[in-house]
Amino acid sequence: MSQESLDDTIKFRAGPLKEAATELDSVHLGGINISELAREGLTQMLRRTITDEDKIAIYERYSAGDLSGDAARVLIGDEFDLLQEDIDAFREAAEDDTSDYLV
Repeated sequence: MSQESLDDTIKFRAGPLKEAATELDSVHLGGINISELAREGLTQMLRRTITDEDKIAIYERYSAGDLSGDAARVLIGDEFDLLQEDIDAFREAAEDDTSDYLV
C-alpha cells in the first residue's frame, strides 16, 4: 500500500465495540478516552501479529528510508532500540583490528 493512499483515520465498522465503549464512557467516573483506547489496542494487536521475520523486514525498510522511525517503533516496540544497538555493535566489531588474534 502506498503512503499516498493512507489517511490519518483508520475506519472500520465498530458496531458492538462502539456501543460498549460509549456505555463504559457514560458509567465510568470521569469518562474514558475512547480514541486512546483504540490507539493502544491497535498498537498491541499489531505487535502481537508481527513475526521476527516481519521485524527484520520492517527495520530494513526503516533503514532504507522507506518507513518513518515512528511507524517502525510502533511495530517493533522496545526492540527497535535493541536492534539499533546490535547493528551498531556489529559494525564496530567488524571495523576492529583482529590481527592480534591471528595465530
